[in-house]
Amino acid sequence: MVAITFRITDEGMRRLGADRAGNVDGLDRVVADWEPEDVATFAMWLRRFNSDVEKLAGRPWPRT
Repeated sequence: MVAITFRITDEGMRRLGADRAGNVDGLDRVVADWEPEDVATFAMWLRRFNSDVEKLAGRPWPRT
């Protein structure tokens, strides 16, 4: 097995940050009128969903 190291460029970091910020802003707008308990419940189920998808893909989270 060969290990390959990648390093993200400054432009890549900028684009990744902008993409993440847009996703967070969109989610904030969707749940803006939700009760805090509903947001917490949604976050719990979303975390479980994402974790199970990763498991099925053979990439359990968190990765080590």
